[in-house]
Amino acid sequence: MLLPVVPIWKQAPFIRLLIPLVLGIMLQWYLPLSVKGTCIIACIALVLFLLAQCLRGYLLFLHKWIYGFALMMMILLFGITITHFKNITHLQSWFGHLYNDSTVVVAVLSEPLIEKNKSYKANAMVHALIRNDSVIQTKGSIIIYFKKDSSLLSQLDHGSTIVFKKRLQAIQNSGNPGAFDYKRYCLFQGITHQVYLAENEFSVNPAQTRSAYTRWLQQSRKGLLAILKKYIPGKREAGVAEALLIGYRDDLERDLVQAYANTGVIHVIAISGMHLAMIYGLLIVLLKPLQRNAKTKWVSGLIILSVLWLFTLLSGAGPSILRSAVMFSFIIAGESMRRKISVYHTLSASAFFLLCRNPFFLWDVGFQLSYAAVLSIVIFLRPVTNWLYCKHNLINHVWKLIAVTLAAQILTTPLSIYHFHQVPNLFLVSNLVIVPLSGFILYGEILLCLLSLFPAAALLAGKILSAMLRLMNNFIAFINDVPFAVSDNISISILQAGLLYAFIIAFAVWLMKQKKQMLPYALVALLAFALCRVIDIGIKQKQSKIIVYNIPRFTAVDFISGSSYHFTGDEALATDPFLYNFHLRPSRLMYRAKPAVSLSSFRPASPFFYFKKRRILLLDSLPILSPPVEPVDVDIIILSKNANVGIGRLQRLFRCRQYVFDASSPAWKIREWKNDCDSLHLRRHSVQEDGAFILDL
Repeated sequence: MLLPVVPIWKQAPFIRLLIPLVLGIMLQWYLPLSVKGTCIIACIALVLFLLAQCLRGYLLFLHKWIYGFALMMMILLFGITITHFKNITHLQSWFGHLYNDSTVVVAVLSEPLIEKNKSYKANAMVHALIRNDSVIQTKGSIIIYFKKDSSLLSQLDHGSTIVFKKRLQAIQNSGNPGAFDYKRYCLFQGITHQVYLAENEFSVNPAQTRSAYTRWLQQSRKGLLAILKKYIPGKREAGVAEALLIGYRDDLERDLVQAYANTGVIHVIAISGMHLAMIYGLLIVLLKPLQRNAKTKWVSGLIILSVLWLFTLLSGAGPSILRSAVMFSFIIAGESMRRKISVYHTLSASAFFLLCRNPFFLWDVGFQLSYAAVLSIVIFLRPVTNWLYCKHNLINHVWKLIAVTLAAQILTTPLSIYHFHQVPNLFLVSNLVIVPLSGFILYGEILLCLLSLFPAAALLAGKILSAMLRLMNNFIAFINDVPFAVSDNISISILQAGLLYAFIIAFAVWLMKQKKQMLPYALVALLAFALCRVIDIGIKQKQSKIIVYNIPRFTAVDFISGSSYHFTGDEALATDPFLYNFHLRPSRLMYRAKPAVSLSSFRPASPFFYFKKRRILLLDSLPILSPPVEPVDVDIIILSKNANVGIGRLQRLFRCRQYVFDASSPAWKIREWKNDCDSLHLRRHSVQEDGAFILDL
C-alpha cells in the first residue's frame, strides 16, 4: 500500500507566508502603492478576516479559503509596509529632506577607514544637521572619501564623529548600458550621498558614539586580522586567510578574486553557509560528550548557537551566512525539543524572517545564490548520489562530494549566468580539491588564533597555513589558465532565466516523480527559451549605435553595427581588466557585440569619423584647419580631456547642433561648455551628469 504524498506546503507551512511576503516586497518596489491603494488592500483583508470569523461549523469548513485569503492579503500588506519604511528616503527623519548647501553635517563613521588608490573611504551615519544654530537629529548614511595626505586620518576610526560643511553629492549611476545599479545597491544599505574631504574641510570630535558591544566587535575583528597578518607570511596568502575566516576582502587582489570566480569556488572567499557548516561540524564533534546526557544536551545547543552567531557577527552578517545562522538555530532548537523539522520549512522560515528584517535582501545576489544552492542540494542530492554506488569508502566519500557540487549547480547555474554571464566548466575539479583544503585551512586559522598566546607555536602554524594557502592559490591559478576553464560572455534576460527554471523544474518532476504530463511543459519552456534567444540575437544583428561611455577620467566611444563594434578612446580601458569588466563589458554583453577588425560602415578620416552616413568629430584639442568658406556640417562633436576650445569658435568652423562632453573633461570646463551651448540654443549632453550618451541610428 502506497502512503499518500504530503504536499510541500503542508511540510513547510511558512511557504504560504513567504510567497505573499515576496509579492508584497516586489509590488511596493516596482509599482509603489499610494496610501489610498494600501488602505484598499487593508480594508479587503479586514473584511475577509471578519467574514471568516463570522462563519461557524460546516460553513467555516466549506469556505475556509476566505480565512486563508485574508491572511495572505495581510502578509502582502505587511511586505508592502516594511518595504516602504525600509527605504530610508521615505522616513521623515532622513537628512535628505532637511539638507541644503549651507548646512553643517555631523557624521559618525560606521566602519574603520579602508585604503583606496588615492584616498581613504568609510561609510558614515549622518547623526545630525546644524542649521541656523539649531541641531536637528537625522537618519541616513553617506560615503566619505578622505584625502590621503590629511594629518587627521590617525584620529579617525569606527565611531569617530566628524563635522564638515562641504556640499554632499547624490550618488548616481554611470548610465552606461548594462552597468551595475550602484545607486540602488547603496540605497538598499541606506546610503544616498557621498563627499570628498581634504584636511582643511572637516574637524574631528574626540567623542566616540559607538556602543560597548560595537566597540568590542570591531576590536575583535581588528585583533583577528592582526593575528593573521602577523603570523601568515605573504600578502596574497594573508588576504585569502582574512576572507576565509571573517569575510574581510579589502586585502584581496582583483585578479585572484576573478580566478576564484572563474573556477567556480568564489564561495570559499565569500563567507557563506559552507563556513558555518564547517564550524557547526567541528562543534558537534567537540561537544559530543555533552550531547550524550539529556540534562546537558541543552548546554551543548546553547554553546553551538552562541559560537555560530558570534562567527556570523564577526564575519559581517551577510545575507548568505545569516541564512545559515537562522537555519542552524531552527535545527538546534528543534533537536533540543526533540522535534524533527522539515528542511523546506526551515528554509522558508529563515527566508521569511530575514526578509522581514531587511526586504532588500531579495535583490542581494548572495541571498539568491545561497537559497538556490541549499534548495538545489535538498532536492537533487539523493537522486544524483544514487547514480553511482561503490563499496569502497574513499571512492564513496569522493562521489558524495561530487554529488553535492553537481546538485548545487542545478538551481544556481541560471542565476550565475544571469548575474555573472559565465559558467565555470571545471567547477567539479576545483571544488573537489578546494572545498576540503579550505576546510583544513579554516580549522587551522581557528587553531592559529588560539595559539597566538604562544608566539613560537603560532609562528609554526602560520608557516604551515601560508604553505597551504599558497598551494590553494596556485591550484586555482593553474585551473584558471586552462583554455576551456570558463565559458563567458553569456547574456540572458530575466525572462530567459525564468524559462530556464521552468524547464529545470518541469524536467525534474518528470524524471524524479515519473509524471509524464510534465515532459511537454519542459519541452515548451526549453523551446520558448531558445525562441527568445533567437529573436534577441536577430534584433541585435540589425542594431546601429554610437555610445559615449561615462568613465571618469577616460575617453571611450563604441561604434556598434550588428554584432560588431569599433572602439575609439584610451587604450588603458582595453588593457586594464578591472576597468574593462566594470565599464565596457556589460554594454557589449547587453548588445551582443564583439570586436571587429573593420566595419564597412565605419571610416576614420582625421579629424572626423564617418559612421552610418554620420560625421562625428572627437576633439581633445582644436585641430589645425584652414578656415572654411562656410562652416562644415557635423552631426556630433564629442569634446574630451581639457580641450582648450570654446563652443562659439567651434560654431564658426562647424555647423553642429549636438555636443557631447565626455567623462574625461574637468567639471569646470564642462560648466563653461554647457553655458555656451545654452546661450547659443544648442543641444548638449554631459555624460558626467546625464549618463552615457547613446544614439540609435
